[in-house]
Order: sequence, then structure tokens, then C-alpha cells
Amino acid sequence: MRSLWRDIPAVLLLAAFVATAGCAPKGSAMDPGTRTPVQGTPGPAPERARLPAWFPRAVDLRVHPATRYVQERDELILEARIELLDQAGEPIKDIGRFVCELGQVDSNGEVVLVEGRQRVLHFELDVTTAEQHAEYWDPVARAYVLPLKVGLADADLPTGVTRLWVTFRPAWPGSTELPPSTGSRGPVDIRVDW
Repeated sequence: MRSLWRDIPAVLLLAAFVATAGCAPKGSAMDPGTRTPVQGTPGPAPERARLPAWFPRAVDLRVHPATRYVQERDELILEARIELLDQAGEPIKDIGRFVCELGQVDSNGEVVLVEGRQRVLHFELDVTTAEQHAEYWDPVARAYVLPLKVGLADADLPTGVTRLWVTFRPAWPGSTELPPSTGSRGPVDIRVDW
């Protein structure tokens, strides 16, 4: 019986060691995935959603020279080819809304007045879904092909010189309209002699 009392302190010491074997000292950091102490000084957790130093995005646009009028089943359509350009000047996709204005101009570059009103057609097209990108993006030209339908009342529009003004409104919060200023890129004359 005496030998049993002599072994109890050893058993209690072994039980205390086993119970605290997975614990770390107070104030030390633990890796939650492996449950092991982290070496070094504990500091703030690294940001997992940090953006890279350079993130490609549209910063300018250009009306592609192949923009042209086409006739489809008694409808006159202006196929506006628009390139969004990134910081390096390369074509890029983006999400947002194209706002296009098509107007007839005279020999002085002024918009033609019809019955006292400027003859300008207004179009808005969204490219915010995968389906819209599949419909409007041309992977060969690396540009958006926007079909701007000219109504029957304006079917004679391309008989004169027409100009296309395009802006792009990115859907990203805090983004600015492209081009950044109307003075940085003028309207584009559309050729009718293709």
C-alpha cells in the first residue's frame, strides 16, 4: 500500500504535463490552422484583400477607325467600335455604361439644326453582365461593337457628315467618366464611303 502512495505524485505530475502539452504560454500567438505557436513577434494580421500596386482598368477610350454604317433588314445601324484603354494604352474590357451621341454637322463642324433643334441622336448601352460582354465585345478587334440603330425618321442622317461623341461611365465606385475631360478627345467623323 505504501508503494501506491509513493507513485501518486508521479501520476499527478504526468497528468498535468499531458493536459498542458497543447497549450502555449500566455501572450504568444498561435496559428489557428496548425495549432502551433508562431515564431517571432506578434503583430497586426496581414490584409488578405490588399490590391496589387498596379491594377489594370480603363482610363481612356478611342473610337476605332472601322466604325461604320451598315444596312440590316431595312434598318440603318451605326456599328460603333469603341476601345477602352488601360494605363499602358492597351485595349481592355471594363464594366459600365456607354453614352453615345450621333449628330449631323455642317461644313463648319457645327451641329445641323432641324426645325430649330439640334439633330443629335442619343444612345445608352450597358456592359455590366457576362452576356452583354459576349454580345458587344469583339475579341479580334479588341473593341466593343455597339449597334446604334438609327430610326426611320433619321435614315437620311449619314448623307452628310456625322460625328460621334462617346463617353463611358465605369460601374466601379469612385471611378470617373471617360474620357476624363471633353477637351481631351474630340468627336469622331464617321465615313460613309466604305
